[in-house]
Amino acid sequence: MLLFNELKKVSDGIDAIIQTDDYPTKISPLQLREAVLQYPSNPGKRLRPALVLWCCGLLNGNIEMAYYAAAAAEIYHNWTLVHDDIIDNDDLRRGNPSTHINLKNYAAETFSLDTSGSKKFGVDFALLAGDLQQSWALTLLLKSTENGVSPDVTLSLCRDLAETVSRELISGEAIDVEMSYRTINNVTPEEVKEMIYLKTGALLTFCVKAGAKIALNTADNSDHRIKKLSGFASSLGIAFQLKDDWLGIFSDTDKLGKSVGSDIKASKPTTLMLMALEKLESAERELLSSYLGREKISVEDMEIIKNLVRKSGAEKITLEQIKTLHQQAENCLSDFPDSNYKKLLLELSRYLVIRKN
Repeated sequence: MLLFNELKKVSDGIDAIIQTDDYPTKISPLQLREAVLQYPSNPGKRLRPALVLWCCGLLNGNIEMAYYAAAAAEIYHNWTLVHDDIIDNDDLRRGNPSTHINLKNYAAETFSLDTSGSKKFGVDFALLAGDLQQSWALTLLLKSTENGVSPDVTLSLCRDLAETVSRELISGEAIDVEMSYRTINNVTPEEVKEMIYLKTGALLTFCVKAGAKIALNTADNSDHRIKKLSGFASSLGIAFQLKDDWLGIFSDTDKLGKSVGSDIKASKPTTLMLMALEKLESAERELLSSYLGREKISVEDMEIIKNLVRKSGAEKITLEQIKTLHQQAENCLSDFPDSNYKKLLLELSRYLVIRKN
């Protein structure tokens, strides 16, 4: 399949930068350095770097000039995962122990710490690893000048990432955390969708804008082509997160690479769950509500949850919303001339809404 062949090429290029860049080599102690490299070194889809490179190519830019920006997007994404796994108490990431759990296990074995002590070590070091990954991302972005990107464009990209994306993404994460402490009937679907854009759409929008700005050699965000691509990323980001919420209930741990039901354990008010609770009859609503915030949810519990969400009609509505958002995203690309890069972006958008993990 063309998409996966091209994603492999993107991944190879990003891997080469991650493996050869000197930033991690100066991190100490060794365990912190390894924690910084853990997620970036694991094989991933590299979807965000692909958006940077293919949007650059869509506008007839030289994609080789965009590789440092693409690598920066990947590293930046990884620090958000490290911190998100701590906040969500997720033990798995891409089928392996999450960073803070890996560090917890290391501390228990190396320092003979009890559960409480090793857990604190794991969280402390994972937070530091995420902080360094954010710094590494900005350092990579600054290296874009070495690939021929003008200082003005490079500076504008750094400002976009450090100012707009960080503010929006972290605000979105904070809203997400804050909502989990509210009673679920006091959270609206509109609030959740705004949070989704901030958490997911902000970085995807940066990716498409970065590729476009490098191709057009402009620091101006108001170009109509950049606005079209931003609309593409915004719709795709919300569709991506809605699909993530669906997978969090209807996938399984082996396919997903992380614990299914973690949002339910954290009592997170996803739009899927809000709709299900709104549409179920009283007794079934109480039953579904009873699972929210539970420390442990069994396989049998998940089957009950799945059946309740399906019965409410929330699953069907969510899948229809994903389809509509996907169409909106594709419409944003309609004015761009046909090219291999346009085809790849369209294939990528389709993949993100039909994926199983």
